[in-house]
Amino acid sequence: MILDFAILGEKGKKGNYGMSDRELQQRFTKERDKDSALQERLNEYYQKKTDLMISMIRRAIRKNIRFRYVLADSWFACKDIIRFIRSRHIKCDYLGMIKVGENGKTKYGFERKDFTAPALIKLLTQRKQKKYSRKLRCYYITVDVVFADTSVRLFFVRRSKNGAWNGLMTTNTKLEFFEAYKIYSQRWSLEVIFKEAKGMLGLGKCQANNFASQIASTSLVALQYNILSVVKRFTAYETMGKLFQDITKDSLELSVTDRIWGALQEIVIAIANLFGLLDEEIYDAIINRSEELGHICDIYKLKLAS
Repeated sequence: MILDFAILGEKGKKGNYGMSDRELQQRFTKERDKDSALQERLNEYYQKKTDLMISMIRRAIRKNIRFRYVLADSWFACKDIIRFIRSRHIKCDYLGMIKVGENGKTKYGFERKDFTAPALIKLLTQRKQKKYSRKLRCYYITVDVVFADTSVRLFFVRRSKNGAWNGLMTTNTKLEFFEAYKIYSQRWSLEVIFKEAKGMLGLGKCQANNFASQIASTSLVALQYNILSVVKRFTAYETMGKLFQDITKDSLELSVTDRIWGALQEIVIAIANLFGLLDEEIYDAIINRSEELGHICDIYKLKLAS
């Protein structure tokens, strides 16, 4: 289920939003009522991603929408987001990717010293805290550190001895690696939504140069997707999420979907291990780049659509 969306502008290093001088001059402009809903959308267009994320979470909480985890990629792994999540009165935690490699310059407090992610990995590997998961066929390290003046847990994972390290951060310091891996994999449902909305509902296909038209077009796509999701749940008797959970916990359909999802995970893990790739790279190829494997998206959606 799509709860919220925003259209953002990327200024870029040159501050021209990726357009030439001629294109900037030819842009459609119009005076807007400062108190209109459209003006609010225009203000969002110029906001930072992290600020907009905080605004969206606030809107969801005000509408009494409850959630256990906020899942995000490395763009949102910043101190402002962590402090915001920690300050909420509802029980929720952050779980998201962090930059490791050459871009992993963020400092984390550990044993009264500051370490970057690569430095932490090196130190903990020397202390033989690196473990191997037969189930997921990967090496991983778990460590509790201080970030944004609060305790967080970091997970570092890689597929082979010489592969690249990947990282996750969560504000739930009791979360185990296997559960974190399972929970974070749900973020790929968003990629499935994008693919299906673009391919079947015309997301991003609006050719109008008026910003109001773009907002209207995207809103209609979101409404269509939500209606179709609800219809599918009722016609197929699906029980994902909380829908009908109390009365059909052990439904055959859900158990079959779990088995299919488990088989898909096994395939992805095997490919990642064989070629030294990251899980995210494989999911991205399956969901976003391969028309021949489009049917796999339907299997994935059965497990993750919400």
